[in-house]
Amino acid sequence: MRRVGTSLTVLMLATVAVWLAPPPAARAAGHQQVRGTITFTKNHAHPDDSTVSWRLQRWRDGRWRTTDTASWRAGSGMLGKRGRNPCIHNVGWLPNGGYRLRLYLDYPGSLIKGRAFRLDDKRCANGTVRHNLFLHTEQGAHDRQCPDRPGDQPCRWEYPKVDDYKSNGCIKMAPGDLAALVGHFRKAFRPGVRYPRAKVRLVVR
Repeated sequence: MRRVGTSLTVLMLATVAVWLAPPPAARAAGHQQVRGTITFTKNHAHPDDSTVSWRLQRWRDGRWRTTDTASWRAGSGMLGKRGRNPCIHNVGWLPNGGYRLRLYLDYPGSLIKGRAFRLDDKRCANGTVRHNLFLHTEQGAHDRQCPDRPGDQPCRWEYPKVDDYKSNGCIKMAPGDLAALVGHFRKAFRPGVRYPRAKVRLVVR
């Protein structure tokens, strides 16, 4: 009888432990049990006046609790009807869905430099695969603004003189806003790491 009672007690304790444990998504989020989401919400009337928002959640007391939020203006695509077509390379805004991402503190690209999030490639509805996708701003290396010269310079944020919120498909933010987003991101996540989407992701909708 003692053995039966002991076995029953162990089984009950195991059942309670499973019930109290965080769901698989929470366990996948790592030891600290956190998850983050960057959301790009499209403005179909004015794509250059869309929104990027940030949400950080922590697993506490048996459920996910939001502990940090913020939002900023952003844009994507070259505006107009073609700019709202996610299947046109270098013109249309990003296809809807979830993306894995990696934060670079000083991306060494030919056009994209400084703080930037590199996103996974994405297949749109007609099968076209969009490549070289970023969340970034217009600045030079080390997040510096280059001197003001005539024309649109990729190393300088010139809005409102130039509508820098339009892009070749990437998501673009003002330099200070991108710096703020990176600051929120780094409260829980490290640069240079390509986390699973269960832990941190970018959502386009």
